[in-house]
Amino acid sequence: MKKFIALVAGLVAVAGAARPAASFEGLAFGRNGLWGVVHGVCSPMSRLTGLPAPCLAVDHARGFATLRAPDEATHIIVTPLVRVSGIESPALLRKDAPNYWADAWSERHWVEEGAGRPLAWSDIGMAINSRAGRSQDQLHIHVDCVKPEIKTDLARAARGRKGWFEINLRPTAGRYHGRALSAGELDRNIFRMVALEIPRARDNMAGETIAVIGLDEPPAGRGFLLLAAGGGGHAEELLDHQCRIGRNVPSE
Repeated sequence: MKKFIALVAGLVAVAGAARPAASFEGLAFGRNGLWGVVHGVCSPMSRLTGLPAPCLAVDHARGFATLRAPDEATHIIVTPLVRVSGIESPALLRKDAPNYWADAWSERHWVEEGAGRPLAWSDIGMAINSRAGRSQDQLHIHVDCVKPEIKTDLARAARGRKGWFEINLRPTAGRYHGRALSAGELDRNIFRMVALEIPRARDNMAGETIAVIGLDEPPAGRGFLLLAAGGGGHAEELLDHQCRIGRNVPSE
């Protein structure tokens, strides 16, 4: 027991027990680093001390943790507390699978906190990369500001559309299948929607990349634009980790 207490004390010292650390830099390494931090540090720390450090939050009831990406104030990562390899995991297609997208959207207040200013519903998006386009083999959803140069294009593309359509976001990003969702449709299984509704997606979910972008357009009101692409894509390209939206900062 003494050794265990000493270990916990060491973890507290590393993570900064006085408050949740701003990032997990230095603790994560290799493709299993994210899992090691969440499973090995944040989750037990939260249970033992009530502090989620070095994560921002640990929700044991809903089964996920929230972290801030290293050196990026608005870039939030939401990941399950159980082992899920990534977008290719068959467990995500079960009808009773946890709704990690809804969980991630509920954590967007950390993005606004990092920005230090109010952000609109449509200023924020979420993304998950394909197996080839990620660095960690633990399912994680990126939450951050939308690139300002594509925000208007996305809203315009979704306006009046029903069902799936194609959208070309070049030169800023690539080609995607898009589908407008009402706010309530975030309660659906987004992974199943992509797998079952886009041709050939289910047979190659490892190569899929998905984004869910906030929309707030009259007359439909608040909702989302679901975007998906195959071929080993990187939907994180739609997010801006500098969070220039709403600021007088020129696009790159």
